[in-house]
Amino acid sequence: MKKASKHIVGITGGTGALGSFFIKKYKKKFNFRFYNKRIENRKDFSKWLGKNNDIEIFLHLAALSSIKKSNLNKKITRKINTIAPIDIIKEFKKSNIKNLKYFLFSSTSHVYKPSFKKLSEGAKRLPQTTYGQSKKIVEDFIFKNRNKVSFKIGIARIFNFHSKSHKDGFFIYDIKQRLKSSKDYLFLKRINTNRDYIHISQLCEILYFMTQKRINNVLNIGSGKSLSLIKLVKLIKDRFKIKTLFEYDQKKYPGLCADIKLLRKLGYKKKIRTNIFQ
Repeated sequence: MKKASKHIVGITGGTGALGSFFIKKYKKKFNFRFYNKRIENRKDFSKWLGKNNDIEIFLHLAALSSIKKSNLNKKITRKINTIAPIDIIKEFKKSNIKNLKYFLFSSTSHVYKPSFKKLSEGAKRLPQTTYGQSKKIVEDFIFKNRNKVSFKIGIARIFNFHSKSHKDGFFIYDIKQRLKSSKDYLFLKRINTNRDYIHISQLCEILYFMTQKRINNVLNIGSGKSLSLIKLVKLIKDRFKIKTLFEYDQKKYPGLCADIKLLRKLGYKKKIRTNIFQ
């Protein structure tokens, strides 16, 4: 029996935390074509696309995803997170690549207005950060133009995940560093809230699931379980054996937790792992 050929998959962000994990996990299933140049340069991408016009699936994972860094660098965030992905979609439309069947855009839970309830895909979008705003604009472009292209476009609204390669600008890394440097005591503001963390391996499985199903709409990717950031700080202390004491303001803030009913309805049956450090 003839062995099935691998799908040819183009990818941006292949050296990032999520992209590198996805590539390692699915290198036996996909034939990856890496776009490693600056995604802000439309001409370079157009040339690359001309040489890789046999792509069947394209994953756009490149982004400036640190909330802290994106707030400090609004112009750069706009170029990388908003203008670049829109230009890439325009280049695919312009090139009219016949083999391309599916385009996956990685968005974020930060497009939503924080809430004390779980957020479904139809929940109100009102970004509170530059990062969330930059992704919402691309989502709006996709909603407006998805019927004008020959390929399907999926939007993965990714909630939180942890990677060992995350550095400055990501909650777990930042809190760990602050606890270590504070020695005896640390007061934390605005952490009396909840987030939704999913293990990076399972996040990749759901992205793969989207490519196989060619899901042509928005999909929340999270655990569906609310995790208190206060509890997470305690887990970080235990995990890294940090003795620093901490306190926090008592005001309760709305958070970001996924309603994953649509994910289940579309056929993803696996139990979702919530132990983010494994």
